[in-house]
Parts: sequence; structure tokens; C-alpha cells
Amino acid sequence: MTTEAADRSNNAEESKPPGGGVLWETLRSLLFIFGTAILTTIAVKNSVNPYLEKIWGASHDFWGSLWISIYDMFGRNDFLVHVVGSTAHSILCFVVFNALFLVCDITGHPSWLLKYKVQDGKNQPVDNKKLWSCIRTVAFNLGVVSPLFTLVFYKPATYLGAYHKGNLPTFERILWEFLVFNIIEEIFFYYSHRILHHPKFYARFHKKHHEWTAPIGITSVYCGPLEMVLSNLFPAALGPLVMRSHIFVSWFWFGLVLFSTTLAHGGYHVPFLFSPEAHDYHHKVFNCLFGTLGVLDKLHKTDRPFAGSVNEKRHFISFSLTPVKTIYPEPLKPGHSKAE
Repeated sequence: MTTEAADRSNNAEESKPPGGGVLWETLRSLLFIFGTAILTTIAVKNSVNPYLEKIWGASHDFWGSLWISIYDMFGRNDFLVHVVGSTAHSILCFVVFNALFLVCDITGHPSWLLKYKVQDGKNQPVDNKKLWSCIRTVAFNLGVVSPLFTLVFYKPATYLGAYHKGNLPTFERILWEFLVFNIIEEIFFYYSHRILHHPKFYARFHKKHHEWTAPIGITSVYCGPLEMVLSNLFPAALGPLVMRSHIFVSWFWFGLVLFSTTLAHGGYHVPFLFSPEAHDYHHKVFNCLFGTLGVLDKLHKTDRPFAGSVNEKRHFISFSLTPVKTIYPEPLKPGHSKAE
């Protein structure tokens, strides 16, 4: 066994799913944390909500008219909107969000983007053979696996009350739904992801995704069909199912999820956008940071060795055009000086 393989095996052992006692403690902690968040939201709602409602009200007619046009385009057929429309929406969002990053990965242009590269020298340029292998898998997941999943979810969603016609929900309702979506995704993504890192499942189901130790945007859905369903689609789709959401809200949520995961895998820490540092670090060292929000990683202490590292210091939304790796440079190795 090679040194790298041995390290991977050891890391997999370290990432075994938590036991029952830990899960119970985690549940209690989650109830406290998210309960506090909900109470805080309710407490500030009365003071903030009137302003938010004004903002939403000013654009509500626009979004409502846009949705009616989309609904009419599908012949007001709920099945077509839910399955075909959702698939087309996801593919469009994925292509648009990844376009600039992928062009830069292939050509090295625009050159200004390169200074925000998280792992310097990695995938510059990206290997064509590896890239095409990735594109084929991504196309299959978005063009086959995702539509089939949406098709299966259509009946449960409509049975539980998801709807496609009628007025759009209020801004307050959308915020509430998004809060629930994030909680559900954090829970189900964390545990499904951590299970995939278990030694019994990693090599067969998740190793493919970790072929990219320095990920690029499109690798967000570079995985096998089982992982695509279990860890990518289900955690994101469960929230709208539980909340019986309008399909417009679901599309907005799925777009946000695709945008977030593209940035997380993109390999560029661009100013004013979500930080990719945590998930990029997960791909680099493999055995930590399994969640989306970081809440469960904190509770299970799976944020180590990221905690306290220079990568953690860089993990924030930057509002400066100066790259965060310049603001927080790599620490000097023992025996080396700045002059060297």
C-alpha cells in the first residue's frame, strides 16, 4: 500500500459516523441552536419586516408576472413545470454559474481572476483528459439522474401540497422557508456526506468525487449516481417538500444551492462572494468539514484541523480586492525566513 493510500485509509477510519449517544447530544444541541435562531428571527421580525415587505412588495408584481409567463410557456401543465422546467432551470443555473470559472481554468483568462486562486499552481491549466471525464459525468448527473429524481419527487411533492399556480408567497414566508431549508440541508448533507467517508462506503461511492484534491466549479456534481441522489439532491429537495413550497420558491432555492456549491468547489476566493476556503480544505485534507453551514462540524469537532489554520482565517466574505491569501499569507516553515 502506498503512503497516500495508507493516509487515505487512516483518514477514512477517523471519519466514521458518530455513535448513538453523540447523535442524541447533537439533536439536543441542534434544537437549542436552531430554536434560538428561530426565536431571534421572531423577536426582530416586527421591527424589520415592514421594510422587507416594502422591498418585496415593490418587486412582487414583476416576479409574479414573470412566473405567470413561465407557467404559460409550459401550457399551465404542473407536471411539465415541475419535471421539465426544474431540470432546465438547474442546467441553466449550473452552466451560467460555472462559465467564467471554467473558461479561466482552461485558458488562464481573465488573468485578474487567477490572483484569487485558492490553491496556486493547481489546475492551471486544467488537464483536458481529466476535464472531459468530469464533463461526461456531470452531464449524466444533470441530464439523467436529476430529472429521474425530480420525476419520482413529483407525486410526493404535489400530494403534500407543493403548488405551481396562484399568488407567490409573502417575503416573510419565503424567509421562513429558506431558514428551514438551510437547517434541513445542513443536517442531511452532513450525515450523508460523513457516511460516504466511512471506510465501508468511501472507495465504492465517494472516492470519485475526491479525485479532485483541488476542485473546480463543475466538480460539485462530479460523483456517482447514488451520491448524487443521497448527498446532493435529497438534502436540497427535502426542505421544499416539507414546507410544501411554491415551485417558484423551490427554483430560487435550487439556484442558490447550485450557486453556493459552485463557489465552494470553484477554487477561487472572489471578493464579495461566498468563501470556498472550507470545502476546498476538505478536498485538500479529506477528513474534516463535512457540512454546509459548519454547525454540525463544530458540534462533532470535525472542523479540525481547519480550526486555527490560516485557511480558517481566510474563510470569510471578502470586501477587499486584495486576495485573502495576501492578507493572510501561509506561515513560514521552520528554518525559513522571509528573505528566502
